[in-house]
Amino acid sequence: MPDVKWTMKAREFINCNCAYGCPCQFNAMPTYGFCQAVAGMEIETGHHGDTKLDGLRFVGIFSWPGAIHQGRGEAAVVIDERASEAQRE
Repeated sequence: MPDVKWTMKAREFINCNCAYGCPCQFNAMPTYGFCQAVAGMEIETGHHGDTKLDGLRFVGIFSWPGAIHQGRGEAAVVIDERASEAQRE
């Protein structure tokens, strides 16, 4: 898949299982060695390629066996019903 230019400015509410502050945001290990999080976002402005994402909302439940930056995570995401097929892609 070719690289696609994208940008997103959004308001977010995120909570994870770590102690105060999210160590993964600072490239550190999670408090308990793994990360579980829930997040909700409203995209103020954004695009993925030529597809505008302005005003869309989504929520997700996330789980990583280690730190976020180590990868191998899983996600379940619910996308705003107002999203077009192109926006869902």
